[in-house]
Amino acid sequence: MRLSRYIRTRLPDLLAAWATHVEAAGPGGALHDRGRGLLLGIADALEAASPMQGEAQTTALPGDGLQSGAAAALAEVAMAIGALRTTVLRAWLSSLAPFDASHVEDVVHFNQRIDHALAAAVLARETQAAHVRTTAEAALRESEARYRGIVDTALDYAIFTTDADGLIDSWPPGARAVFGWSSEEALGQHAAITFTREDRAADVPAQEMRGARENGVAADVRWHVCKDGECVFIEGAMRPVIDASGTVTGYLKVGRDATERKHWDERQQVLMRELQHRTRNIMAVVLTMFEKTRRGSADVDTLSKTFRARLGALARVQGLLSRLQEGDRIAFDTLVRAELSAMGALDEGGRGDRVELSGPSGVFLRSGTVQTFALALHELATNAAKYGALAQDEGRLSVRWRATRRDGRPSLHIEWIETCVDMALAASAAQGSGYGRELIEQALPYQLDALTTYVVGPEGVRCTIEVPISDTTSAHVIALD
Repeated sequence: MRLSRYIRTRLPDLLAAWATHVEAAGPGGALHDRGRGLLLGIADALEAASPMQGEAQTTALPGDGLQSGAAAALAEVAMAIGALRTTVLRAWLSSLAPFDASHVEDVVHFNQRIDHALAAAVLARETQAAHVRTTAEAALRESEARYRGIVDTALDYAIFTTDADGLIDSWPPGARAVFGWSSEEALGQHAAITFTREDRAADVPAQEMRGARENGVAADVRWHVCKDGECVFIEGAMRPVIDASGTVTGYLKVGRDATERKHWDERQQVLMRELQHRTRNIMAVVLTMFEKTRRGSADVDTLSKTFRARLGALARVQGLLSRLQEGDRIAFDTLVRAELSAMGALDEGGRGDRVELSGPSGVFLRSGTVQTFALALHELATNAAKYGALAQDEGRLSVRWRATRRDGRPSLHIEWIETCVDMALAASAAQGSGYGRELIEQALPYQLDALTTYVVGPEGVRCTIEVPISDTTSAHVIALD
């Protein structure tokens, strides 16, 4: 019986016998199916009586896939193919009687096919290994390129490495951008060059390296120094670089430049303290104002009306304060215009037919004096609106101011002059409690170190106030005196 027919008729038995030698070739397994395909491919080739003629023909056999790829060791594949050869030839040859020359040709062709299957397994294994190597190398190159790209573009991050002694051995662009030293200047230097003089004296660099070595990471959140001597606030950490044997071969430092945020946090703290201070001050002013208003009010309606008006004056100045940037101050001309506008004496453009304002802009008041000073202006404007120049058609109000110096300190000199007031008519109107005059003559000198005068003349009130002002007022404005 020819070998091809023998394989077809005895295929299940041959595969079962083969499975006794190769456990993975059991029924239903992938190797079993590949062995079956290989034998059927060889049977087809034998029946066609086509000897092997190069790679183009042999690679078309369905049995070429006997190898199981990367999942199987090459030695296991070789053993499986060798066992298949032995199983088939031994069973076929034992069934022959007699053995003739035609059978020799079948044996040669069969061995050629089996050898080709083994060669294909070796080739597939080598191809797979080469592919794995190529893929791994490409992935490594891509990873390295990505790492370099990240490190080279992360200019807000100071990333660099040192050897085991702390000497800088890599200095990417981010480190150069944050600290200012070039690669040539930094390489070989100790990482301590980035620490402040105080931290170096306290041995902080060595402590940081020891902490990283012992704990796996050491926080680095502190002020550092740059090449130009300026300080930069870094938020980062140091980590040890460990080789395969577990030896620390160096250190990696990654730190973010958080200087702006640090300054912002500090400004926020200052603003918070300032807010708390102003809140305590305003509460004290409101309580004092209420008590003064209560004692000077004949009834609850008068108390309510007067207190609401004075509280409005405080609200206006608080509104002005809330719109200021850090370090800014309120200018006197802004304050007086806001108060007279609230009384209706000035229109939206800041003009009034019976009001004259004269003085330089940019005369800045001290923050701690603005609230009390605003109340004094409010009382003057309120009295003028009720009894004086703003209450009578013929009345006129002139507010003049200039910057000057008193005892070497910048001061603001104000003149509040009411004219053309019918004093008899003013005297017949219901008079207030005198809180405004008390505020000007007593509170301003006591609280603001002001010099004041308050005179009720034949044509109306004449008041002068000289009060220290902020040092932020321009010397040019003061020179206008």
